Amino acid sequence: MFLLTETNFYMAMSKRKKKSIFRRFISLNIILWLILALSVPALMFGPDKFRFTDTDWDEFSFTPNYNTTKWNVLLDSHSHTKYSDGKLTLRQNILWHIAMGFNAMILTDHNTYRGVEKAREIARIEYDDKIKVFAGIEWTTSRCHLTLIFPPQVTTEEYESVLKFRSYTHTPTDDEIKEAITETKELGGLVGVNHYPLSDRYLFNQPSRLQFYEWGIDFFEILNGKSYDYLSHKFSLDNELGVLSATDMHVPGPVHSWTLLNVSEFTEEAIFTELKQKRTSYFFDLDGSPYDVEHKNNPGYIFLSPLIKIGSLLNSIYRSDRFFSLAFVLIGFIYLTFIVLEVLRKLFKP
Repeated sequence: MFLLTETNFYMAMSKRKKKSIFRRFISLNIILWLILALSVPALMFGPDKFRFTDTDWDEFSFTPNYNTTKWNVLLDSHSHTKYSDGKLTLRQNILWHIAMGFNAMILTDHNTYRGVEKAREIARIEYDDKIKVFAGIEWTTSRCHLTLIFPPQVTTEEYESVLKFRSYTHTPTDDEIKEAITETKELGGLVGVNHYPLSDRYLFNQPSRLQFYEWGIDFFEILNGKSYDYLSHKFSLDNELGVLSATDMHVPGPVHSWTLLNVSEFTEEAIFTELKQKRTSYFFDLDGSPYDVEHKNNPGYIFLSPLIKIGSLLNSIYRSDRFFSLAFVLIGFIYLTFIVLEVLRKLFKP
């Protein structure tokens, strides 16, 4: 009778331990998936790391050491504001460009023209002797990222008709890409292909450089930040296309390259004429410019930074061409850690 009772006791204890392990495993899953579920919106909609103000660049100015006898326009062909996924307002974007030595820029928010006219108004009224702003857009799809650039005289109604019914989630056919290029050029506009190697890694079935050329594009972006695209540069030279360098600025910081042009008068029309003639060059500095600007920290970001960093990790995994293997490794590592901790718990528990 005593042995039976003892056996029952150990069986009950064993069941209790199994239930305890199972409860901890369920708790782990609830906490884990809750953290993962919160990390993505924290990354997408959470507070910015810094609080930017219009006065941030009052005490900073930089000009690259380029050939000033040959070139007099420093253009950025690709940057973003809060109207898409950038961190700066329109005015702050303009002030950052002036501080970094640019005197011309094309506003290219993703799939929206919402800030274009306001940015041009700010530049024309307040900074006309310092910088010229051109209407543009980065058409961002699952097959290509194209910069569409419109001449100064084109009306808002005209350029807003281009891409009116196209969106980020759209997977355009070859004919639809050709149509977007044609519509832009019918307005006197120009088309550039952005960061071709990067797009080739992350996008689905990006058209070849030859296809883009045959469809009528004008430029390849051969410098994006500090990334140099040798193959697109060579293709551009071989086929008499223009070249662009771009900051692709989302968060303000140092600059590595500037597109160079030369004009006889500092007007939007003169700059656009040079662009249309594809008479562009570039200045590139691998080390990048200095950036002695201190931006105020955002307490909200500091509080949410663990979730934001997890969201950033998940985003990089999602964008990788090895998504499934990386996701499997991440989840496997988490559960393996749980198993190891349970083993250690059993070994060292008195």
